[in-house]
Amino acid sequence: MDIISRLRLLICLVALSVVCECSAEDLPGTISELRENGAFGFPQKEATVLCDQPGLRFSVWNNDQYLFAQAVLWTNDDASLGKTEDNRKVGDWSVLLLRINADAQIVPKVDRDYMLNPWPGMEGMHYQVVLSRASTTGIQSDTQGHGAIRYLKTADGKAVRIDTYLIPLAEISSHLGNKIRLAYWGSSPKASLTVNSAGFERPGKNYYARSIPAAQYNGYVLAKGAPIDPRQVPDGTEDVSLLAPKNVASPKVGEVAPEITAGKWVNAQTPLTLAGLRGKVVLVEFWATWCGPCQLCIPHLNDLQYKYAAQNFQLVSLVLEGHQTMDPFLTKHLVKYPIGLESSSLDDYGIAWIPHAFVLDRQGKILWNGNSESPEMDIAIANALKP
Repeated sequence: MDIISRLRLLICLVALSVVCECSAEDLPGTISELRENGAFGFPQKEATVLCDQPGLRFSVWNNDQYLFAQAVLWTNDDASLGKTEDNRKVGDWSVLLLRINADAQIVPKVDRDYMLNPWPGMEGMHYQVVLSRASTTGIQSDTQGHGAIRYLKTADGKAVRIDTYLIPLAEISSHLGNKIRLAYWGSSPKASLTVNSAGFERPGKNYYARSIPAAQYNGYVLAKGAPIDPRQVPDGTEDVSLLAPKNVASPKVGEVAPEITAGKWVNAQTPLTLAGLRGKVVLVEFWATWCGPCQLCIPHLNDLQYKYAAQNFQLVSLVLEGHQTMDPFLTKHLVKYPIGLESSSLDDYGIAWIPHAFVLDRQGKILWNGNSESPEMDIAIANALKP
């Protein structure tokens, strides 16, 4: 499972968002002029305002080529990274949910959720195709549209966040006269806010875009607008990520494995280190609770730890996550081997996908590395344990 989309982010993940530029760009004019004229070529005077609140204005416009949407977050001027509940770095990001049917019924493989900066290291516009009420594809980056999150500093000294989406109508199977439904959702970890255009509320609890019922999405009729210059709309795909991974190459077979570290441990009375495990064959595995293939590996890994426990073998697993997500996970999944939480070793090992494992000999040298589901891992362990 590739997590350069999630792990780079994750380190991601892995990111996994996002990330917007952290410096504000100068915008001629005042907040009042921004309200009247919009920014980045967005025709605010001709647009339909679907939401106008103290913290958010969301407007939409279209012509026969493009759907053009712009959200202004009046109180968000901080692009700093924060962390998700499972300890992954995340920044300001947003989602534009699109449903082609006016009755809010899902059109599988046609409806899309567009997003800006879904994870650090995934700047600009991406999308997911809706497959059913409960499922989507993974994050795709081949959209013919573009957009970005920007922070504009006005002449009166105020900075505001502006999210801009420019989407070809052909890409969403729509044409003039269609009535569609759409909703904007935006989030900021440092400004500590979550907003949406649909009036959806969940008091006292964070929520994601998919929590908004489609019946609450804003209705919009595609009308004929004048030509625009799409070059005025910023393309965030070349933005520099706020995430600064080490870009360390993954250690190779024959090399001494880097030392492991973790903030806290589960299923271990004292912190584990590779130096302290010299003389044992060690399996180091990197995973995450949200990773389906990782979960499928757990029963077999439990069996390996039990099978070889008396033969100087030790399995050690490492995750970015902390107790907040791990503890609920362990109430539903039995894990019999040590888990290192809040580990920086994913960075040190250059992990770009999970589940990923390394088999080490008794001197700490790498004998094998690869997918934790591979039968070759078992063979490498068995060979290393031979007298």
